[in-house]
Amino acid sequence: MRDFPENLYDVLGISPDAAADEIRQAGRRRQRQTHPDLGGDASEFTRVRLAVEVLGNPQHRAEHDAWLAARHGIITQQRDRGARLRQQQRVPRSRPQPPSPHAHSTAAGSSDIPEFDRIPKPQVTAWRMGWYRKNWHEVPDVWPPARPLRRAASPRAIIGFVLLFIALVASNAWQLVEDSAIAAPWLPILWATTALSLLWMTVRWQGIRSQWVRMVFYAAIALAAVDAGISFVVAMTGLFNGDVTQVPGMSMRGAAMLVIAGLIPAAWWAMARHSQRNEMERILCQIANESAPPADSEQQTWGAAGATAMRNSAPGVHPVRRRFAEQIIGEQLDALTRIPGVRIVHGIRLPGSDEQVATISHAVLAGHRLALIDDQLWRPGEYRLDARGQLLRNDFGYANSAQEFPHRVAQLREFFADAAQVRGWIAVAPDALGKLELDNSRTWPNVRLVDVERLLLEVGEWLAGDGERVDRLLLRDLLELQVEPR
Repeated sequence: MRDFPENLYDVLGISPDAAADEIRQAGRRRQRQTHPDLGGDASEFTRVRLAVEVLGNPQHRAEHDAWLAARHGIITQQRDRGARLRQQQRVPRSRPQPPSPHAHSTAAGSSDIPEFDRIPKPQVTAWRMGWYRKNWHEVPDVWPPARPLRRAASPRAIIGFVLLFIALVASNAWQLVEDSAIAAPWLPILWATTALSLLWMTVRWQGIRSQWVRMVFYAAIALAAVDAGISFVVAMTGLFNGDVTQVPGMSMRGAAMLVIAGLIPAAWWAMARHSQRNEMERILCQIANESAPPADSEQQTWGAAGATAMRNSAPGVHPVRRRFAEQIIGEQLDALTRIPGVRIVHGIRLPGSDEQVATISHAVLAGHRLALIDDQLWRPGEYRLDARGQLLRNDFGYANSAQEFPHRVAQLREFFADAAQVRGWIAVAPDALGKLELDNSRTWPNVRLVDVERLLLEVGEWLAGDGERVDRLLLRDLLELQVEPR
């Protein structure tokens, strides 16, 4: 059974009988309070992240509950698995719609599906952009790593370790001095106390928590107490028998062993916070190694642009046009892999939705920043938003699937909480020669309307702010939303 550093329900401030929805809401609130980017403490955020990872997974939560019952006697009640996030898919109302921006006239007549070869392909010079020309490190900082990093200990932990170590060394040295007053035939007890103390201190310093470490800790205290007790008994016996030659030495030995017996729990307490932090990171590393891509993986792209468009598109989306748009725009996104921490996943769904329906074209992750991209293939013209959020072409409104995208971005912002910063871009490619103008003077919150060149510029500059980090747990959650083409 896995040994946990603390009661993780207390970290989130919820009861052990909390449902899945309560855990998700409490985790989102606590992550917002402790996130380092929002002024919180990194160590506290690690505690919260571990609690969310463990309690949000049914198997890990069962392990934690078993540990809680065995260690603290807290028995959790049966609870529901929690309601999943509702699918925020809006069904278009059945009403007459204005002409679609997809309609494209040709000399042979009217067709809604232009030939792919006749669609103009954007020529974007990403190498001229600032984020591309930055002097990037070749290897990003991966978290959680394959193995926990060695953290600098706090002054309290160092003081507790040093005091106990000095006391043990001094007692052994004094014992071995020729004609020492504290010399005694039960020297092996002192040696055993020293060996057990050094063993548990070394293991606890590394953050390994288990029942046998506690047993070694208690054994060291017991041996020190036994040595002190024998020393005092010998001193008292000599005093009552009139032989006072050993009384001072044995009294000093007994006092020294009592000091050691007191320093052992004091050192345990002093190292508690350092040990707990290392233990939390060790468990996070274990969870990441079990479920996330390897820490040394150099893969930056999952899936292929346009692979899910034909049979995995949402209802009301033209699959051919969707495929063309994703192929054109997705090819340009490869330039973002210049940023070492960028990870691109093509074709993802909403949490809690149909696992066979891809509703977002691309997701680009760098560190704690997640860019969601929706691809559109529209006729040339001028596009803008009115005061109600209605998308207009040449000042004439129409209903379009792009208007559902802001709601999808909002749902994923809620799903990832403050573990990730989520923004969205609607990337538009023209399906014919002509001028394409996009007006963002009135836009949706956290969603922008851009052409392909502007997409690479804005997404690249934003992701570059956290472009040398890879969060394996966020990447794992994103890959779980990826739709496999059928």
